[in-house]
Amino acid sequence: MASNTTLCANSVNSHSTTSGTTVFKQNVRNISSNESLTLADSGAVIVPSGTARTITLPAVASSAGFHVKILMGSDANHVVNGGGAKIQGFVYDNTNGTTHARTAITNKTSITLVNGERGDVLNIHGDGTNFYVNGILNNTPTLG
Repeated sequence: MASNTTLCANSVNSHSTTSGTTVFKQNVRNISSNESLTLADSGAVIVPSGTARTITLPAVASSAGFHVKILMGSDANHVVNGGGAKIQGFVYDNTNGTTHARTAITNKTSITLVNGERGDVLNIHGDGTNFYVNGILNNTPTLG
């Protein structure tokens, strides 16, 4: 069970006397109700399920370094709410069909899926001033 891990500026080296391989896992949180995220959720994969859920991001002022992946676990029009924070970025979608589109997100406070499907994904990062998003969705979202 002995192991030796060395962290360098450009790499991570891990040596274990028991297995020879290292497995890195992300924290996955399945949610079945509306949820307010905290800074402790940074790095997690959030999976909303069931009917449409509202996921509220943490306060933007303390969000520098915060990042989360929201992976839709149900066919529902889930909402990502930034509160008063500005959300910037873009999503790609197939307009609920076969036509691909890119939607710019500039100074918005929420993203609501339209014709949401399992597997739709939003990656969100905070810098202490804004939240930045990129994602792939089934249909063009409603921006608030």
